[in-house]
Amino acid sequence: MFSPKKFLQELDKETVQKYGPPAALGLVVLIILIYFSVGGKPDAKYSRVEGEREQGSTVSFKNFQKDQYDENGTLLWKLKAEEAYLFSDKKMYILYGVDFDQYENGKFKSKITGDKGVINQSEKSMELQGNIFLRTDENRTLKAKSLHYNDETKELTSNEEVVINASGTYIRGVGLKADKDLNKFTIIRPTAITQGGANPLSSTDK
Repeated sequence: MFSPKKFLQELDKETVQKYGPPAALGLVVLIILIYFSVGGKPDAKYSRVEGEREQGSTVSFKNFQKDQYDENGTLLWKLKAEEAYLFSDKKMYILYGVDFDQYENGKFKSKITGDKGVINQSEKSMELQGNIFLRTDENRTLKAKSLHYNDETKELTSNEEVVINASGTYIRGVGLKADKDLNKFTIIRPTAITQGGANPLSSTDK
């Protein structure tokens, strides 16, 4: 599988020095474009966003799609976004209209959607904001206003209000620590628990 990092590491330094930094920068952008074209959905067509919401990006994409596989060709995740902005110098992506599916051994494990996401490659983390909804393969669900995911620890955290539905039991509160599949979770300050009844989201809105 094509690896831009490996390609850059193997790039002849004398060639880069010969043509200078501007050409090198152009080459990096070209590699990024090739990487997304190869790593993404085969029939995906990308175009630069008009009226960009994020300024200073290296490149932007409309209707962005990317699938990630391991070295054995097993699907790890699928990412879609209405808009995607790549900041190559910061190793960061800003996404709008996020739709992210995770897989384990090639099988679906969870889907998460949100209004906005920030992926930090250096920190191996993703920050989501606005109308966040997570559903696992065992139909546990999470609703949140903001959510942080650490890819190294596989941990979800939030400092804001969340609602979890686990086997018909709804738990509402502020603050969250959980594994990515919601098999283990702790709501820091629970405020409502309902078993087999109405979602507590509606209980305090009346």
